[in-house]
Amino acid sequence: MKKVLFIAALMIFSCDSALDVEIKNNISTSNFFQSQVDFDLALTGAYDILGNHQDDSGFGTYFRGLLCMGRAGTDEGYIVASFAQYGVELSNYTFTPVSQVPDRVWAFQYKGISRANTVITRLERAGDIDMPQAERNRIEGEARFLRAFYYFQLVRYYGGVPLVTEEVTDISQVNFERASIADVYAQIIEDLQAAEQLLPISNENGRAERYAATAFLAKAYLQMSGFPLQDDTAAALAAQKAKEVIDSGLYALLPNYEDVFKLENEYTSEYIFSVQFAFCGNCEGGQVGTWDGVPGNWAFARTYNIFRTFNEHYDAYDPNDLRRDYNIVDYRIIDADGNTTPTNDGNKYAFKWRHAPNPEDRPGGTGWFEWQSSFDFPLTRYADILLTYAEAINRSNGAPNAEAYEAINRLRRRGFGVDMTMPSAVADLPTGLSFNEFQDAVLDERKFELCYEGHRWHDLVRFGKLIDAVKSINSTESLERSPAANNIQPHHVFFPIPQSQIQISDGVLIQNEGY
Repeated sequence: MKKVLFIAALMIFSCDSALDVEIKNNISTSNFFQSQVDFDLALTGAYDILGNHQDDSGFGTYFRGLLCMGRAGTDEGYIVASFAQYGVELSNYTFTPVSQVPDRVWAFQYKGISRANTVITRLERAGDIDMPQAERNRIEGEARFLRAFYYFQLVRYYGGVPLVTEEVTDISQVNFERASIADVYAQIIEDLQAAEQLLPISNENGRAERYAATAFLAKAYLQMSGFPLQDDTAAALAAQKAKEVIDSGLYALLPNYEDVFKLENEYTSEYIFSVQFAFCGNCEGGQVGTWDGVPGNWAFARTYNIFRTFNEHYDAYDPNDLRRDYNIVDYRIIDADGNTTPTNDGNKYAFKWRHAPNPEDRPGGTGWFEWQSSFDFPLTRYADILLTYAEAINRSNGAPNAEAYEAINRLRRRGFGVDMTMPSAVADLPTGLSFNEFQDAVLDERKFELCYEGHRWHDLVRFGKLIDAVKSINSTESLERSPAANNIQPHHVFFPIPQSQIQISDGVLIQNEGY
């Protein structure tokens, strides 16, 4: 049974602005941090930022806002105009410094940072609390992992941001000046390295464990190796860390691609770290699989299909790749048995997470709400690390080697429905690819394998191909689907600093170029 990690009622820390961390709750931190239980509850509040929908309706979390950022505005898909309030600006590249989603995403990452900082600071002062050292290590490791994760979000979306690494109880203590991108990454690496040493090998469902920190070290180093830092030393470090995850033996690919996204398989060997959602009445369920999905009778389809995919994405797959017709469909669900009929509307629908068409077979039965999906959202899984390894080897060596080929070919073989462990003339990449050809193959494979999981925007930015990818969408054939091709500009590799935060800082925060 899924453990409910997020406790909506536990809101130990609250603030009006992203960097204003004045405590405004009837739980006083001066008498709260008195036991291990208290620290674990505080950690729950720090994790809660990932999927919270009780505050601002989830526009800064993976409940809504971050289900848009990372995939809308790429060549994977778009937000339909009829749901403009949920992020159509991201698809069209018409967002501004006052747009809702970038504003709330910024704010919620800093709320998470604030909560993690408080845990770390109070733990340092908790010398007389009776707590085993292993538990102290775990708590600090989880808090540092979360702080690193939230800064990783910020630096990728906004560039250099203010670094706040201590508990703050007065807004006058905050330095609003933006740190450099390199300095933010340095903080991320420091925290992840510490977390890697402090965290246990295994942990409760939904909480970070040691190789989650190692996996995100690999991902952070890989991002550093591309745009904008172009760090020449980072790719080798990414390869090293990805290899450590692979060699741990703790993770493995499931034999069938479609099984990865079934509700009952969320805690299998393929998942490394995910946003946790659970059906439990009106609490912390999610919208994974409800924002995507197909049209049809509401009782059976139970999706808004807000996020849809491009015809060009479908056409990019090899016809022999079974992932294509699992990830992308053009039908409606018409009954509780899951029978379908063609839509004939020219649209393609993203359909990666599929709940049972019969309401009686869903978690919560007929009481299952569209904002109470139990599907977790994977932030990294083993397939992501295999592709990280392949790309990092190519970047660090200037060419692929046998290990890089094998890492990507295992995924392709699974996708093509053949034995993952045996060479395949149908599925394997051709040998002898140049550096650039292998880079292109990795970038494509990340789209085929990881589509809709929030990686694509970061991948395209890292490769320096965001504008080319967006402009590749034919706006004439795609109806409403890509005004982005006409609107995207070079400065869109970063989102705007929210105007609300510039005002709070009295102008100390400097806006990104182009906004």
